[in-house]
Amino acid sequence: MSGADVPALVASLGRYLGQEVAMVDLDVADDAFSCRIRSRAPSGTAFRTAWEGVLGMQLFEGEPDVSASLFLFSHGRRVRLAGHRGSYLALVYRGPLDGTGTWRNEGWIEDVFGEFDAHDRHGEG
Repeated sequence: MSGADVPALVASLGRYLGQEVAMVDLDVADDAFSCRIRSRAPSGTAFRTAWEGVLGMQLFEGEPDVSASLFLFSHGRRVRLAGHRGSYLALVYRGPLDGTGTWRNEGWIEDVFGEFDAHDRHGEG
């Protein structure tokens, strides 16, 4: 795994989402990486929406497994689906790590185990 692959994947995610994606930090290991990502700062007065999330890759059965978990915020607080402890949008990437692959939206997932509890307020996760 090369840290040079990560910006290409971040750019690819931005193209898929149709908006700029900023990488906040990056942790690279030999066969994995994880980084925090986010949208532009909240804007507007009615919704003041923004998102942030985690983009990561690990090897699964010798193949790269790339995914992004995105959290939606309104007025700085995390938005959750009704009845969910926490919710996140799951996106999965398939293809070369140079960003030429494809993204797939897996939908909103309940954070049953509280894996992303630290992402409760925008900019704090």
